[in-house]
Parts: sequence; C-alpha cells; structure tokens
Amino acid sequence: MNAIELRHILHQNPEISFHEFETQKILIEALKSLNDERLKVYKIAGTGVLAIYEVMKNNPFILYRADMDALPIKEETDWKYAAKNGNMHACGHDVHMSIAYDLIQKILSSNLNENFIFIFQPGEETGAGASYVLEEIEELPIKYAFALHVTDEYDFKTVATTPGILFAAATEIDLTFTGKSAHIAFYEQGIDSIKITMQFLNEFYKRKFKDTLVGFGKIEGGNARNIVSKETTIFGSIRTPSLEHTEEIIDEISKIAHEISNKHLGGYLLTKGSIYPQVEVNEKLYNSFKDFVSRNEEMRFINCGMKYTGEDFGYFSLRYPSLMFWAGTLKGERVGLHNSKFLPDDDVIEFYSSFVYSFLKELIESEREV
Repeated sequence: MNAIELRHILHQNPEISFHEFETQKILIEALKSLNDERLKVYKIAGTGVLAIYEVMKNNPFILYRADMDALPIKEETDWKYAAKNGNMHACGHDVHMSIAYDLIQKILSSNLNENFIFIFQPGEETGAGASYVLEEIEELPIKYAFALHVTDEYDFKTVATTPGILFAAATEIDLTFTGKSAHIAFYEQGIDSIKITMQFLNEFYKRKFKDTLVGFGKIEGGNARNIVSKETTIFGSIRTPSLEHTEEIIDEISKIAHEISNKHLGGYLLTKGSIYPQVEVNEKLYNSFKDFVSRNEEMRFINCGMKYTGEDFGYFSLRYPSLMFWAGTLKGERVGLHNSKFLPDDDVIEFYSSFVYSFLKELIESEREV
C-alpha cells in the first residue's frame, strides 16, 4: 500500500478523539505490511500507534508525530473518497498520518542510519492525547521532536513557523453560575442564574487582556421557559503565550465571577477542561530549518509569529527540543481548517514527506560532521 492509498482509506474512516479504533487497525496493518523487521509496531495511549526504528543501539531517537483524530463534522466535498459516517478529517490529520507513513517508507528504503520514533497520536482535537503518549515513552532517550500541520492559509510549497512560541497555550474553561428556582410568576423569589451570567459577560467583555485571546462560545441554562433558571454554564477557551499567563487570566475571571454572583446572592464554579501548553520551537532547529528552506528554490519560507491555534504538540515541545511548522496546501479557494470542504490534494503527501526526509537527513549529517 502506498501513502495515497492509505490516505484514501483513512479519509473514508474518520474517528473522533479516543475512538480511533479502526484508524489504529488500519495503520498497524499498513505498517506491518512493510515487512521490515527493523520497524517495531505497538499500540500506545489506548487508540494510538507507536513505530520504533532502532538501528543504532544506545543512541537517542528522533521523534516524529502525526495526529489521528477527526472531527464531528459532516463532509461536503463530493470527493470520491469522502467520509460517510458523519465525521470528517477536516483538520487534515489523514494527510498527517499519510505523510508520516511515507516518511517511514523513505527511511526504511534508504537505510537511514538514525533512530526514529513515530507517534500516531490519538486525541489531539480534544483530550490532550499527547500527555498520555508521553507517559508511555518517558524512559526513551529522545533528542528532537518534529511535527507539521497542513493548512490552506498558505500556498502549496510554503512553510511557516517561528522561533520561540509558535502556538499559544490553550485552556478550556467551564463557568457555572448558580441561583435559585422559582415560578416565573414569582420571579423575585428566585435567583436568576441567566441574569447573573449575562451581567458577568457584560463586565467580562469590557476588559482588555494583553497578548490574550479569551471568549465564550457556548451557553446552557435553565429547565423550562416559565421557571427562573437555577443553573447556567458558559463554555470558553483561553489562548495565551504561556500556561502561567493563562492562570493570571483565570484569576481575573474568577474575581469578576465572584463579584457578580455575590452581588446577586448566587454562586459560581470554574472548572478547567483540556489544557494544551504552548508549542515552543527550538531556535537551533528553527535556524537549520529556515536555512534548509532558503536553499530550495521552489519553496517559500514565512516567519509567521505566534498563532492562537491550540495544539497539544506543546507537551512534546516542553520536554524535547522541537520543531513544528505549517505546511501550506492552498491551490485555489481557501476554506480554512475545521471546514466541511477542507480537502488538500493528494500530491501534498509525497511533496512534504520528501521535504521532511531531506531536511532530517541533512540535519543528521550536519551533526555528525561537527
């Protein structure tokens, strides 16, 4: 099976976070079909896959990560290989897995003399699957970690990254305000949690937070139209340059919630959901990467600065010197990630797998010359 054939199969079988059972099975079968005893294949983090290529005993590994999970989005591409189960690889993870698979094939066929760990990681979209992977590989010596993410924000054959913080720390928060139920005809006997929530939001959105993106995108509350709401929850996300900064924002949110709920004799509870640390790009790897791209005449390099994208590769980047980059796929109209029509062409797989292979090969050779 080649990487494009694999992509078609994966694209037709998208599975949401931590439900990647069929995806895991497909990947394991594909990797084992390569029939190379140097490649050891294991399950990891429940529904993930770990492939180890070790040809230099007692030497560290280079880690390459590809995420696996899809989104609960109905595909609207009309593609021959479109998903039909109500989910979709609308974030390009089918492409990520296929690039990693093709990269493995290139390493095997070239007998590259370096140790590699390939992580096909579950639960990137929600649940911070990277944290579970790290728990299982913490004893392995890893010198670098790499990953890419396809996007139609940039043209095909354009790559973008930045030294330092590439992707912001992302934290999910749920904020619940509590009151007291009463029939609407006796409104004053109740404590309206919806009213408390509205007053909190009015006060909250007056505040300005530096280097921060924070907001609430979902609200749930009440039991019936004629009953004063006892409980209302708003669901939000915080994006900052670091988790330390995030805690400062949470403290400010708690302070506002405390003041507003006390004023109305209600209560509040703030809880955290998934926590993704910032993705940090190692400066040495960044410089090597930028130099490599600059010598490739058909490619374009962009220093994109920090993005407010949430990405759990941050768990890897805080433990190992890391490089992550955007891999542009745009050839026509831009639709954006998490869109029901996001569909990179098949040819990006071979292009970016060859690109990553050549970069890693040069990096390895340059370090051995020193």
